[in-house]
Amino acid sequence: MKSHVKYLGVVDKSNKIHYVEFNTGVNVITGKSSTGKSAMIELFDYCFGSSEFTIPSGIITDSADVYFMVLAIKDSFITIGRSPNLSKKFLKFESESPNIENLKKEYFEESYFTQDFNVDLGHYLGLDITDTDEDLEDRNYRKNNAKKGRPSIRNMIPFLLQHQNLVANKHSLFYRFDEKEKREQTIDQFKIFASFVKQEYYTIKQSLADEQRNFKSLENQQKALIQQNEFNTHKLNDLLDEYYAITGNKLTDESIMQILINPANTLQKLEKKEILTNYESEQSLKDLQVLRNKKNELYSKKRILQNKLNDISSSIEYANKHFHDVENLTNESEEKVKVSECPFCHTHNEKILIQANHLESAIHWLNGELSKSNYLLDSFESDKKEIEEQISSLDNEIRSIYQKINKLEDITSGLERNKSLEEQGLKVKLKIENLLENLVGRDSSSLEEQINISKKKIQDYQKDLKEKFAVTKKLLNAEKYINTEMKKIGEKFDFEETYKPINLKFSLESFDLWHERESGEKIYLRSMGSGANWLYSHVTLFLALHKFFCSLGDKSLIPAILFLDQPSQVYFPTSIKDENIEFNIDDIEAKKGTGTKDEDLRAVTNLFNQLVSFCKTTFEETGIELQVIVTDHADHLTLDNNTDFESLVSNRRWRTRGFINE
Repeated sequence: MKSHVKYLGVVDKSNKIHYVEFNTGVNVITGKSSTGKSAMIELFDYCFGSSEFTIPSGIITDSADVYFMVLAIKDSFITIGRSPNLSKKFLKFESESPNIENLKKEYFEESYFTQDFNVDLGHYLGLDITDTDEDLEDRNYRKNNAKKGRPSIRNMIPFLLQHQNLVANKHSLFYRFDEKEKREQTIDQFKIFASFVKQEYYTIKQSLADEQRNFKSLENQQKALIQQNEFNTHKLNDLLDEYYAITGNKLTDESIMQILINPANTLQKLEKKEILTNYESEQSLKDLQVLRNKKNELYSKKRILQNKLNDISSSIEYANKHFHDVENLTNESEEKVKVSECPFCHTHNEKILIQANHLESAIHWLNGELSKSNYLLDSFESDKKEIEEQISSLDNEIRSIYQKINKLEDITSGLERNKSLEEQGLKVKLKIENLLENLVGRDSSSLEEQINISKKKIQDYQKDLKEKFAVTKKLLNAEKYINTEMKKIGEKFDFEETYKPINLKFSLESFDLWHERESGEKIYLRSMGSGANWLYSHVTLFLALHKFFCSLGDKSLIPAILFLDQPSQVYFPTSIKDENIEFNIDDIEAKKGTGTKDEDLRAVTNLFNQLVSFCKTTFEETGIELQVIVTDHADHLTLDNNTDFESLVSNRRWRTRGFINE
């Protein structure tokens, strides 16, 4: 997004304005220690909606009554004002840049203070998505069924700020990524900030998740119906066999499949069916004998399996004992035997050596056999489980056989109790009719139709997501773009020889950064060594990210702003106090005691050269000029291409004064 910081400032308790003015491109604030340089990045963060007040305590906090920022967005301006004493924040839209001299306390009228500051500022930046839940079901797991947090301007901050303790850090790349929730939100909302998605994307995602749940429910119903049909098939078959055994006649000539396809038709026929019995029929006796034979056959199989199971259990017990005994043995691999010699004639005796060789071979064989104990035990356990499952299956069959035998024996005992075959047959017929009544109205074709409709909806939602948004493809292309730019940018920095040519890679899925060797080996930042490598990795990545955002034009929601706080610290450590009226590299180098003055100056100068060159090139290629605000001790550098370092400083040198000009 075409945007930049126009002013950062404070109104002090005397109603006097203290401010810094910035332009697009590279802006340098240089000066000695403790003049408020690093406070600028905290002032920006505070005015950009931070819930924490992190401006360093001192002359600034003692003097300030109102902290303000004027932010240019496209062709308009937004003035933001904050006071630690107020929960509300000032937000005023201006079509033209406000006169800085007018930004006194009177300017910050009560009517422009807002409670929903982050949301309102987000609207000006184009951040209008309110619901980022991809599945409404997720709300059930949140307190009060709350929505997922809406995208926030605060999750843009990691792309904008590199504090002095972060810009050359080997463990962290992004601001506040030590907070897991902030890290996850920033990564997830990258696609929003890059305008890959809009509210419709999440609406479709929610509909897709709902329909996928509906589809799964219909599939489960279908599976349950199939299982029920299998049960009904067996149940109906058993009842028809029972009716045949009782009456000696078939209840119907229709097949089980025909009955289940149209139960209403069969039910209508059965209502008119008379119970006809054949008292001379021996069908029940024949069926009973078949079942008894089947029972004996099953018991025979079970006895055989039980014998096998007993043998395996004994083998397992023996193998466990053997394994326990083996663990207590010493695992010898060789025997050392001295050559036998006659004490009188000193003649050598080879027989003992031959026996020793035989013993050594035996030891090798024994060790090999002992090593097989574990595998043998595993094999036994597997066989045991398999046979136990077979026995369990046989037990189920035997129970089923007993149930059928009991029913057939009940026919005879029913007659003994003066229950006629007609009466017993009628009872079974009623059971069959009751079963069929429960099946009437169950239309499996309707369920199949619902499944097909649901499947079509899912395909349509997925097609919409792919054609309208193609998020996965866009993220891959963005990652490729960023990595390509990092290769170009990184070649211009002074990485150690070990990492040349530098080949930095960045993942938009995890936000990890690494150097990839030709072999494919990944060297992550924490393992690269040297503060210079860490610094250049940070700068290379953030320039590449902003080049990508600028390439999106006004589609990107990320302001084209990057703060770099003390990037020269790798060469001019912040631990060394710089208190001179003029920047004195000799004094810093003397305190460092490294004797690398020329190398350090060359590296720092190159860093500023590359920042200037990058901003210019990005503007030529994208039409948007990145604003880089650098706070540093370095000063009076001689830059390339006739760039005057003084033009980058532009009255932002704090050596005889600080940010608060007393």
